[in-house]
Amino acid sequence: MPITSSIVESRRRMDAALHRDVNPDMHVRHFCVFGRDASLYYAEGLCSIDFLQHYVLTPLTALRDAPAPVDLGEALCQAVYNAAVKPALTIEDAVAQTLTGQAVVFVDGMNGALGFDVRMFVRRGISPPLTEQVVLGPHEGFNESLRDCITLIRRILPTPDLIGEMRPIGSRYPVGLCVMYLHGVADEGTLSRVKARLDGIRTDHVLSIGALQQLLEDRPYALLPQCILTERPDRAASMLLEGQIVLLLDGSSQALVLPASIWHLLHTPDDTSARFQYGTFMRMIRLLGLLCALLLPGLFVAFVTFHPEALPVTLLTSILESQASVPFSIPVETLVMLIMFNLIGEAATRVPSVVGSTLGTVSGLILGSAAVDAHLVHPLLLIVVAVASLGSYAVPDYSLGIALRIGQLLLVLAGSVFGVYGMVLMIAVGAVRLCSLTSLGSPFAAPYSPPRAHNPDGLARAPLWMQRWRTWLSDADDRMRVRGPMRRWDRRNR
Repeated sequence: MPITSSIVESRRRMDAALHRDVNPDMHVRHFCVFGRDASLYYAEGLCSIDFLQHYVLTPLTALRDAPAPVDLGEALCQAVYNAAVKPALTIEDAVAQTLTGQAVVFVDGMNGALGFDVRMFVRRGISPPLTEQVVLGPHEGFNESLRDCITLIRRILPTPDLIGEMRPIGSRYPVGLCVMYLHGVADEGTLSRVKARLDGIRTDHVLSIGALQQLLEDRPYALLPQCILTERPDRAASMLLEGQIVLLLDGSSQALVLPASIWHLLHTPDDTSARFQYGTFMRMIRLLGLLCALLLPGLFVAFVTFHPEALPVTLLTSILESQASVPFSIPVETLVMLIMFNLIGEAATRVPSVVGSTLGTVSGLILGSAAVDAHLVHPLLLIVVAVASLGSYAVPDYSLGIALRIGQLLLVLAGSVFGVYGMVLMIAVGAVRLCSLTSLGSPFAAPYSPPRAHNPDGLARAPLWMQRWRTWLSDADDRMRVRGPMRRWDRRNR
């Protein structure tokens, strides 16, 4: 629907498109400029009224009786020099600019309209990340403003090679999306694949960055997440340096990073900021927590039910004596306790943060003690479930933690039916499935399966000055991050 030179027709179409008869926050201001009728459309709450009055309306209304120029658009741009100007050639463009906080001006006799950037809407300030706790690093997290999120990354990487391509996503109710990557570092094939998938999305509206993740991932039925969600700008910047692509969605306080691997889900930015001994130790602790969360309840059920000869006699005697007064079997007790601990964790997450930690601690202690005193479970099972729950909370990625809890229940079922042999079979199937997963076409278990050239920064961390290569996800022609030793003053690096 192109904009014609008739101001009356433009007003009629804009009023209908914005539903001004029922939308009280869609405003229009009629005035004269160069002796011609003009109209200015804006959305209340999305733009600054002071900017609109002082930098747009005042300069234009001062030209009420000025002689009409040959080029109306150029004359308007010269009159309003305090705001960025973007032309609109169709009614759809004018409506989209109005709904993003711009002031759209129509002038009788001008084919098209001009949108002046006077955006100033209410937004949350820069605050520390809420789900990714910071130990070493900047205490800044993304917020819901797309421009603020882009600025936070550009402050960390002040280079013109950092490209931020803006594009709308959503066919009927579009929202702003920024595709960020480092030119010359990101792989061109991966970048083309991301853009092709974004172009192939057919939906009215993308509500959140989590919804976008579900629309982009390779295997939607897989249990493990194949992308990374982060609210830390420093983590997003570090992944840009490795050749990965960052997606920022307007209205979302998290960034989506892809492609990714299973190792990205287990690493934290604090590992890089800390000395390599500390980072390696913390990764080992996380791996221990992951194994405890995944295997400990199932192994307990399998050994007590099918393989009691593998347990020490004293421990087995204690378990059997306690079990004699409990009315339920070991598998049923374990499943009930695991579900109860998951319920406590979810309740502690949903209640206000002031009472969340207290609720989780008090609920766990009271329910556990009451269950033991009532002879519904025996104490050793309570310890096993508590250790497994602690291990799941040690996993840094929230989505991976939930996947571990689901896998935990599946292994308990396998151990209660087939014993250790069933658990081994299920773990083997899970390992094969893990090695077959891809993230945006890249192997999810790389660089170990399949083998890829990589820095000594997988499960264990080598010293930072030894990590001179980018990941296998970057451009093949730019894998070397630093040519030569990083510490040139150190003779050992010569």
